[in-house]
Amino acid sequence: MLNNAIIAPALLPFQELEQAVWKKDLCAGCRGCITVCPANTLAYDQKLERPYQITPCIDCKACLEACPRIPLNMEKMPPDVLGPYIQMKSVRAKAGNSRYQNGGAVTALLKAALQEELVDRAVVMGVDRWDHNAYPLIINDVDGLERAAGSKYTTNGILEAMRGIIKDESIRSVALVGTPCTVQAIGLLRKSSNEYAERLAHKVRFLIGLFCFESFDASLIPEVSRRIGVPSWRIAKMNAGEGKLTVALRSGEVRALPLSSLTGLVRPGCFKCNDFTSRLADVSVGSVGSAHGSSALIVRTPEGAGLLEIAEENGLIEATGGVDVAAIEKVGKLKLKKNGL
Repeated sequence: MLNNAIIAPALLPFQELEQAVWKKDLCAGCRGCITVCPANTLAYDQKLERPYQITPCIDCKACLEACPRIPLNMEKMPPDVLGPYIQMKSVRAKAGNSRYQNGGAVTALLKAALQEELVDRAVVMGVDRWDHNAYPLIINDVDGLERAAGSKYTTNGILEAMRGIIKDESIRSVALVGTPCTVQAIGLLRKSSNEYAERLAHKVRFLIGLFCFESFDASLIPEVSRRIGVPSWRIAKMNAGEGKLTVALRSGEVRALPLSSLTGLVRPGCFKCNDFTSRLADVSVGSVGSAHGSSALIVRTPEGAGLLEIAEENGLIEATGGVDVAAIEKVGKLKLKKNGL
């Protein structure tokens, strides 16, 4: 007896992403799928805040391995706010820099990695000091780290910088700094047996994750500039915390805007994020739970512990106890509640 049921053709990997993630506004914007793809099938649409197809797909499935918003991958994430860890420390860089955010701990860790030649490059987000648009930056010296110091709130597209690094055999390993969605993408690739996933993950020796409540689209800077009545180039740095966006100007003056008034500028994918502390990183860093001028540092892996130890031995970082774990858990749970997770 003939079966007249119509069998739908199998979806290509990018089509699975399109249906399960992109069209549902779940995309984190991490560009993990774009970066890992060996056929350069995907590009990123800045207006729609999601990838799209530009060349034929070779059905390698690497993009599915990288996406932190595929339901199956979301189920692989640690269930609690803090995630796995070895120890927690309150840390700050011993050297100062006006651009440092919350003590400059991330810069100090990256300095240790570069000075000791533990990595060939540091991959961070840079910023155009004129319009304050953020962009991926590959750094090979300490001076470059100092210039790039400070938080950026308008993009997390750092993984696109890895596309060239994957192909460059002279670069053996890097230290990469990212928000939770970026960390989730690399964490997933580290656990994958896909050959293209392994090729990318193998290059990342140290994965430094940032605490992140939410990030904003490219309209943030023009809107902030309009509200405070100064051009973007007058802004020295910004800091999001304690319910407000604090804007420090070149003149030394400080302005503040309620973060609640900027909700309309939050990137759509951020509303489905289930990670505040970058739980799949080697080391996670954030201001919540630490004293003023310091950062809370969560050491999660032996690699992270080794990097912190070397930074301390080299006199680059000062680490003490006193992390307010309850404060970190409170903010992490608040994020989950806000996002309905």
